[in-house]
Amino acid sequence: MTIVVVDDEVSALTTFLVNVVNETRLDYKFFQENPKECLSYCEKNEVVAAFLDINMPVMNGIDLAEALIRLNPAIKIVFITGYAFDVEAIQKRLGDHLLGFAYKPFDSDVLNRYIDLIYTASFKPKIAFHCFGHFDLFLNGRPLDFYSSKSKELLALLVVYQGANVSMDDAICHLWPDKSVDLAKRLYRDAVWKLRKLLSENGLLFLVNFRRAQLALVPEYAECDYWDYLAKKNNDYHGEFLLNYDWSFDYQNRLDTMEVH
Repeated sequence: MTIVVVDDEVSALTTFLVNVVNETRLDYKFFQENPKECLSYCEKNEVVAAFLDINMPVMNGIDLAEALIRLNPAIKIVFITGYAFDVEAIQKRLGDHLLGFAYKPFDSDVLNRYIDLIYTASFKPKIAFHCFGHFDLFLNGRPLDFYSSKSKELLALLVVYQGANVSMDDAICHLWPDKSVDLAKRLYRDAVWKLRKLLSENGLLFLVNFRRAQLALVPEYAECDYWDYLAKKNNDYHGEFLLNYDWSFDYQNRLDTMEVH
């Protein structure tokens, strides 16, 4: 699967390449000052998304985006620009094809998040959390192997929070209540780094919003037996919930109460 990048500035294309050089899930084709060559390429090749500069001399990026959409109604568009534009007007012209804007100078996290979204939209991976019994994250039916038990437990905590923010203090109180403050903070940062590495390597970085001293799951991309049970969509709870996690007992007591009623 291929992404095209069109910009009249060599420096912008080079910077884009530097930020995505280690990305292996998708291929990239770069075009400078020649939107028509890009259109010709997209006529003959499967292209899932286009990163387009807006201000270009031959054809502006918005017109190019509309031409690409006529060629490929499934294509996604990200504008790469150093200027502010009327986002609402552009959204009206492009509709759901527009993913958003990546402003120059490029932020690698922003670019990678768009790539994650494009990958997800193109390949539609099936993501499922299992909380009844031992915790696991399944990708297309396969359980992922975590770099550490604590990075896995941290993700389990995010799943239980169901998209609400989990601060560093919250995570420490749950996962390292008996550690000194300095040690607990180091352990937390290590778990966050390992969790981020695992998600990134499996194309799942979009699952968690990583902020300074704060994390949050993005639940709309995944399924979960626990969430479905709370919503009364299944009857899969049989007395075992997040086994081996001490902090899970309070949540299990609530589940047991639900079971009684």
